[in-house]
Amino acid sequence: MNTEAEVPGDDYIDLFLCQERHPFIMVDRSVWEAVIRKLPEGYFIPDYRIINMISNMP
Repeated sequence: MNTEAEVPGDDYIDLFLCQERHPFIMVDRSVWEAVIRKLPEGYFIPDYRIINMISNMP
C-alpha cells in the first residue's frame, strides 16, 4: 500500500452498520473512495436488506 494514500479506516466508519472503531487500522484512500463512488446512496456494509432477507430464510 502506498503510505501517502493510507488513512485511518475510521474515516469510512459511516459505511458500516456496526460502527466499532479501530484506530490502528489504516486503509488505502483510493480504494475506499472508488468503493464509495460505486455504492448506491444509503448503502451500508453489510447491506441491511440482505441481512433481513437471510434472517427470514427457512
